[in-house]
Amino acid sequence: MSRSAVLAPAAGLAALLSADVADADIEGRAHSLIGTWHVDIVFPGPNPPEKGLFLFTNTGLVICTNTRIRDLGLGKWTARGSSRFDFTFRHHMFIPDGTWVGTLDIAHSGTVTQNTFSSSGTGTVYDTSGNQTETIESHTRAVRY
Repeated sequence: MSRSAVLAPAAGLAALLSADVADADIEGRAHSLIGTWHVDIVFPGPNPPEKGLFLFTNTGLVICTNTRIRDLGLGKWTARGSSRFDFTFRHHMFIPDGTWVGTLDIAHSGTVTQNTFSSSGTGTVYDTSGNQTETIESHTRAVRY
């Protein structure tokens, strides 16, 4: 394998992370959401809580994972003021044998302080044909690490 083939994924990630920062920049200051977070995710009803690790970049990218899905979620976030924000991301869903069974789209709005954030919104489940099968409310509380 050539050196350029090996470095291509790293170059693509570098380009993605260095994209336009307009959404994450409030009046010339970095938004306080930027960084890494340990996230508690809770659901109404019988669904058990989950733990997550989220990264919000200065380019408006969200990268996350959680204890139930265990697949990388990718999406975007937008500042809605100095302490408010929206984010969306998508996870692929698999059953234990590795078969892909659909996707989960998350859409949340939240508020952030220097070292904590909270958000609420929905998760919408789609099967492999793109048919919506379920929508679940969720809430997060996060601590910067």
